[in-house]
Amino acid sequence: MNPVLDNFLVVTALAASAVYALFKLGPSALRRALLARVANWVALAPGWCGLRGLAARLGAAAVKSSGSCGGCDNCGSEGGAAQASPPASVSASASEIRVPLASIGRRER
Repeated sequence: MNPVLDNFLVVTALAASAVYALFKLGPSALRRALLARVANWVALAPGWCGLRGLAARLGAAAVKSSGSCGGCDNCGSEGGAAQASPPASVSASASEIRVPLASIGRRER
């Protein structure tokens, strides 16, 4: 092949992977803004292109990412379950869970 075309394809693949990494690892506010902007650009396409559904899905994805885990959008707003006292097996640190050794059994082979 042509070396110029080869170099163009390699640079395009590297740029696409860099954009994907920035999109996935970047801040969520930047992700929401980027999704909203792309949704607006896609919505400007002519009607005969059939991109209205894609624009609606991108717009919904930009709004949906505001939940705590990005899933159901209601797990961060449940105050009663989050304020309940932790079970006895949970230590003072929220990131550490202690399991009594007596409750851990050996696996039978």
